[in-house]
Amino acid sequence: MVDDAGVLSRFGKPKPKGLDSSTPILKIRHFLMNIKIATISDLKSITEIYNQAIDEEFYTADLDHITVSDREKWFKQHSPHKYPIFVAENKFVAENKAENKNVITGWCSLSSHRPGRKALESVAEISFYIHKNFRRQGVGKQLIEYTLREAPKLGFKNLFALLIDLNNASINILKKYGFTQWGHLPEIADFNGKICGQFIYGKKL
Repeated sequence: MVDDAGVLSRFGKPKPKGLDSSTPILKIRHFLMNIKIATISDLKSITEIYNQAIDEEFYTADLDHITVSDREKWFKQHSPHKYPIFVAENKFVAENKAENKNVITGWCSLSSHRPGRKALESVAEISFYIHKNFRRQGVGKQLIEYTLREAPKLGFKNLFALLIDLNNASINILKKYGFTQWGHLPEIADFNGKICGQFIYGKKL
């Protein structure tokens, strides 16, 4: 079982691009990043971040935006005790406590592979997405490191990721954490006439 409370990290002043115009940027003292198991109240933010990836192409094979209701079944399939979704929640701490702001800046999920087949219960698919305004700020790093620590506690011995073979950013971060190429499905994805394949990157825990 995974505790609801995740890792808590403290950083200096955040980059202004991560906040909207209503946030008093100049009065921000610091921000705290808490990694926790997602709840249904986080689904709106999870969906928003996923739709950003759809807009940018090659980060997911979906071509059309999804809605929160579209994602509810997917969310319910992720038991927090076996296939959790972890979210990074940044709390921006202002000089005036009334101006404190919580923002979901990324998420990472563990999903079942071929559900119901007991011989495959020790393997899970890892997926991760970071809010476009919070990339290159350590969010992905902390989410992946946290997930890699938690996965063995959930009984997983192998993790794999499916990636569009043009998604160099995600491929590079997985390589950094010891994932290697386990397979390639060539020219199976059609992005409105742009043909590409999928890589399978895996790691033994």
